[in-house]
Amino acid sequence: MSAFISSLDELESSAPRHVLLLYSGGVDGSYLLQWLARRNIEVTALQVRIGDAGEVDSDVAKWRASRFGVSLHTVDASQEFFTEFLPAAIHADAYYQGQFPVGSTLTRPLMAKVAVDAARQLGCDAVAHTATYTQNSSLRLSASIAALDHEIAIAAPFLGSQVSRDTKVAVLREAGISFDTGVYSVDANPWARVIESGSLENPENILDETVFTWTRDIDECPPGGTEIELTFAHGLPSELDGQPVSLNDLVALLNELGGQHGIGRFSGLEDIPFGVKNHEIREAPAAAVITTAHRALANAVYGMREHAIRATLGQEWTNLVVHGGWYGHLAQSLSHCLVELDQPLTGTVRLRLRRGTAQVLRLRSDNGLYYSRFRDSFDRSMGAYSYGPWLTQATITDAVRSGRNGR
Repeated sequence: MSAFISSLDELESSAPRHVLLLYSGGVDGSYLLQWLARRNIEVTALQVRIGDAGEVDSDVAKWRASRFGVSLHTVDASQEFFTEFLPAAIHADAYYQGQFPVGSTLTRPLMAKVAVDAARQLGCDAVAHTATYTQNSSLRLSASIAALDHEIAIAAPFLGSQVSRDTKVAVLREAGISFDTGVYSVDANPWARVIESGSLENPENILDETVFTWTRDIDECPPGGTEIELTFAHGLPSELDGQPVSLNDLVALLNELGGQHGIGRFSGLEDIPFGVKNHEIREAPAAAVITTAHRALANAVYGMREHAIRATLGQEWTNLVVHGGWYGHLAQSLSHCLVELDQPLTGTVRLRLRRGTAQVLRLRSDNGLYYSRFRDSFDRSMGAYSYGPWLTQATITDAVRSGRNGR
């Protein structure tokens, strides 16, 4: 069982031999670096890069770590994000409580995996992170590290030790490091940009729309909008306007295009383990467009019970991974099931992107169950049935599918 350190006092009294700190280069991580350095605790900083959405580049993070005599290791985990983590979210239509696309839910277990691998290579006996009790990221990181390595210690000192952001910034300024980050905290990956803190903490406040950088205000969007076609193969987008495109390129393109048309702004409250809710603002244009198309195609292809069960499994998987269960057996099993359920989800969806909306204009799927595809043959086959009490919706769907698949 992994040892768990939940405060700065515990970290000082039970200091690990060599700490690997997950470090983005921001205020919280830099503060903890100087705290560890002052106590002569050996520490290595690890920056996990996922796409180009990070708020602090590697050169800046390296310089800040060096101010405390700490070396920075940078690992680019973008490929694994786009081949394993993001596809799982697309298959699940992963929106938190149906409100907004998940964001750090996808990156935290990946960061934990990279951290555990690096800690083993460097001989570290502890992995540390700076998430607080108001962030589900604390649970996602800690639970993922524990699932991946039962022996390594986990240090989450800001769970039990509260240090204000102003205090951290002041201490770092004395050490020669200044931050021009304003009052908001930003966590960004290619799928979502999440903004919190400051006036955003209270949902009773009027939203400060200056926090948005990926998306235009709808009053500033092109009036006519634009139309695109997304083609899916086995549940994942594979073409844009008839041209093959990789998932990472597609996400970048749709973030830009969707953002130009004001698509993908979200606001909502997320439950944390201690009974209160954390207010978050996020923008995720590509996620909004892809999920809209994916859901429309699913509605066309799945039978009634398939559609309902898939939606339930997708929501259950989302709930599990939001609260740190990515590497658990149940979440892994549900993810495999969702991939299998998505096998017939192949087809093309045309959408109009205009003033904050992604409207489905048409869709086509060779696996679609919509009546117009089967009008004559379906009418003839229905005429051949004896309508007894054994006839169910599943029976009809299976009959249609048999004809659809040429059986």
